[in-house]
Amino acid sequence: MHNLMQISLSPSVPASLRVIPTKYNILIRLWTHAFHRLLEALRRASFTSTLALEHLQDFIYFAYTFYTSLLEEPTLRTFRSGWLEALGDLARYRMAVAAMVTNNQFSGVALTTDAVSKAAAASEEPTSKPSKSQISSSDRPAARIDDSPTPSVGIAAARMMEIGPEKERWRGIAKEWYSQGLAETPGTGKLHHHLGLLSREVEGEELRAVYHFVKRYVCLPSFVRS
Repeated sequence: MHNLMQISLSPSVPASLRVIPTKYNILIRLWTHAFHRLLEALRRASFTSTLALEHLQDFIYFAYTFYTSLLEEPTLRTFRSGWLEALGDLARYRMAVAAMVTNNQFSGVALTTDAVSKAAAASEEPTSKPSKSQISSSDRPAARIDDSPTPSVGIAAARMMEIGPEKERWRGIAKEWYSQGLAETPGTGKLHHHLGLLSREVEGEELRAVYHFVKRYVCLPSFVRS
């Protein structure tokens, strides 16, 4: 489909052929048949299979790279808003993957404040020192010009560090893609709907969610979810 669009939109083809992508709704067919169905199948399987989750992550990154490359195609610039929406949808799929991992559906150690604190406490536990007779010349550290401690933020600062959740990072990325789409096509109610869904789950953004949900109805054409 990608090659078909490039060929039909080439300046050298007759004008009657340049309507093929729009006439046959190639954008929607590309997303539905080449990506969305497989993404949904892998997402459902990921709830019970770690292998499916791995394939889902790989496929998301493949699709993400594919649609990013479409943004750089000069001949496909007419459909830029469609590529931006697809990238926003892929970022939302990545949010779902992050939620699966965060909810401990699969084993794994997260780098959180609690984990940092436990690691720091373990490093502070006293250990018995070997006697001089137990230390051979091969065990002695090599001579250094500067034996000062290596730079560090310190244990106290490390304990105060908060690693931002990956789900929220991808939420921000999805918002950026949808916002870019709205900047280029302000009257797209579907993009307002997506932004409303992303905002309603965030504390303090309830009014923003209401704004986007209202805008999806007043836009022309409006977007009504079936």
